[in-house]
Amino acid sequence: MTMNASAATTRRAFVRLALGAAVAGPLAASAGCSVLNGSSGSNSSGAPSAAGLEKNKITVGVLSSQGSAPSKLAEKSGYFTREGLEVTLKPLAAGPQAFAPLQNGEMDFAVVNYVSFFQAVAQNTLDAKIVVDGNTANENSVVLVAKRDSGIVSARDLIGKKIGIQQAGSIAELLVRATLKDNDVPPDSPHYLPIKFPDIPAAIVSGQLDAGVEVEPFLTRAEQKEGLVPVLKIVAGSTANMPQTGYIAMTKFIDANPKTVAAFQRAMIPAQTDAADRAKLSDVLADLTGVDQATAALLNIDTYPTSLNATQLQRVITLMQAYGGLEAQLDATKLTVPTPQA
Repeated sequence: MTMNASAATTRRAFVRLALGAAVAGPLAASAGCSVLNGSSGSNSSGAPSAAGLEKNKITVGVLSSQGSAPSKLAEKSGYFTREGLEVTLKPLAAGPQAFAPLQNGEMDFAVVNYVSFFQAVAQNTLDAKIVVDGNTANENSVVLVAKRDSGIVSARDLIGKKIGIQQAGSIAELLVRATLKDNDVPPDSPHYLPIKFPDIPAAIVSGQLDAGVEVEPFLTRAEQKEGLVPVLKIVAGSTANMPQTGYIAMTKFIDANPKTVAAFQRAMIPAQTDAADRAKLSDVLADLTGVDQATAALLNIDTYPTSLNATQLQRVITLMQAYGGLEAQLDATKLTVPTPQA
């Protein structure tokens, strides 16, 4: 599971996910209207459309990360319009910030990281389901980075080291713990420090950290500006192709608006497919992440599923049970809305 540079060949890695809480970015600032499409807030009445939708004006909370890119592609390519939907994309600094507006009806759908979602469900603080699988990390999109001369070349080299993991219990920490376990290294042997993704590179350079889990676009920036390199793959073996984020909606909204939910799901299918095209993805990532087009073209991209796979999502729950202290016996099949035919 080692590699010349963490979870990515030599370019960069570790996402997006997700990992535990989502990345704050330049889109986090707008409050009432979407800075992505310039439209005003959601029309709560959402009058039915000619296509028979229960609600055709919807608001979708998005993050400044890869997992939200398909929704921007759906907007840009007219997939929402084709399904009779008028969509406002509302920026969020972190996925959990969507819970309150989802519950009070200000927001209809939102991108959240799966760890935060399953934690909230387990704590009975959120009654929601996953309607679209957003993105899946690969060995190059979520990685552990360090200085080139750090001496870290294997999992065993992390014993006693200070590792930045975004926040305690995040997907970043769980991936590191699982990787250590896979390599017969005690998962508790490093020191885990909660430092946000944007701040990890500087913390490594200053010596506050020995290594850190990094995601795009911060991974590429860390390589370009601080000269950091990937030193260990953490999305491989038991954690390979780990789901990161998804689009959720409140159960009561899903029950009351089944046609609207299905229309949203159908619109996202071609958008998820388009996200596999680096040229199309780079175009919207520049907007979402605040990087320039040249940098966007260099980002390590995730995988974008076109349908919900409960078996895959159950792996996140299993990871949380093994390394994150989750005791609830959650069933992913009961927390998803099957993807309709396009």
